[in-house]
Amino acid sequence: MTRLEKFLIRLAMSGKLPFSRQFLAWSSERQFADLEPMSSMRFDFEIPDQHQPIPEDERGAVGPSGHLLPFMPKVLSAEQIVGRKVDEILTHVGTYGMGGPGFFGLRLGDEWLVFAIWSASEWITVDGLLIQDHFFEDYERPRPWITGEADNLSPLLLGSVVTSLELNQRSMRMSFSNGMSLTIDEAPENRPVFQGNKRPREFLEDDDLRKAVFLAPTAEIWV
Repeated sequence: MTRLEKFLIRLAMSGKLPFSRQFLAWSSERQFADLEPMSSMRFDFEIPDQHQPIPEDERGAVGPSGHLLPFMPKVLSAEQIVGRKVDEILTHVGTYGMGGPGFFGLRLGDEWLVFAIWSASEWITVDGLLIQDHFFEDYERPRPWITGEADNLSPLLLGSVVTSLELNQRSMRMSFSNGMSLTIDEAPENRPVFQGNKRPREFLEDDDLRKAVFLAPTAEIWV
């Protein structure tokens, strides 16, 4: 960023330019475009220690339910989940206190199958349709399974049983007893772009789904 741009931004933030709002919007878009691509996956986690709970009146509004411990997921195998029933679906697994990364989770009995990708529901399709797509109307894309008004996925998927799993470095496919399939494709063409910089949601060289899809004892995963 040049000295002139910095000076103009200060003027715009103080409202001293006749086109302040437009200039700030342009500047933000340019800064997003200049950022180096960052991985959408997360690999460092903490979870509450169930043996050291924190009383509700001591947690505050956004504190953890227990003293946090490092959590290192084990490598997932098909044998760990095949034959297990889907009891719950969450599109907002994970937290950093004031918000969350939007991991996707399927509760399989007393464990959660977690997809630790930022806004994971916009990476995952079920029978070819995205689970979530917050700007689908702006781009005239198909309505996703879950919107702010309706969840059309849970009534179909809950109660079904996992029948197969193929998990690779940059792709995966999971099938269920009701005939439905959950998929993450390697190619980004069918995923919405990032709104900030309009770049595709694509895997980076070091990304590895085999580390980002795992079983966890809780959906309260701190990142």
